[in-house]
Amino acid sequence: MMFGIGTKKARLHVNMFTNLLGEDRNGWGLSHKGLLWHGGVARNYTKRFKENQPTKIGLLFDGIAGTLTYYKDDVCLGIAFRGLNEVREPLYPIVCSTAAKTEMLLSETRRDFVNLQDRCRAIIIKHVNTREKLDRLALPYFIKNYLSEAVTESNTQVTPLELHLIDQYLY
Repeated sequence: MMFGIGTKKARLHVNMFTNLLGEDRNGWGLSHKGLLWHGGVARNYTKRFKENQPTKIGLLFDGIAGTLTYYKDDVCLGIAFRGLNEVREPLYPIVCSTAAKTEMLLSETRRDFVNLQDRCRAIIIKHVNTREKLDRLALPYFIKNYLSEAVTESNTQVTPLELHLIDQYLY
């Protein structure tokens, strides 16, 4: 198994067992052999996972600091990757299998916000999720610019009433 993060350009399927996550510049991953992979290069990080025994793996991605930290059986292994805040594409959690007869169970996910400003931006972007909708709001340039960093195109429709309510909350 491999655990990590990647961009939309990360390859998600191949017809053989390989260290897929981290094979190129679009992924950062930890393999069951205890190796970190990025850009097709592996480096030692921790001991191999025990075969035929469950291993609990945790990931902590800090987008502000640009770090990815791993936990193994609730023990912090330290920062594995730095500089991820310089990646200018969205990053997504990825888990992949590198061998036959492997099993995985996703037990918990959580998203924490650094501050109230980031939390508010996430709520606004849920409703105002395109540049066109954002441009319709009467906002100062700096606030629009901050919001536009998180805007992605979506088919989700915002009604005029929702737009009016969002507009009122911003003033």
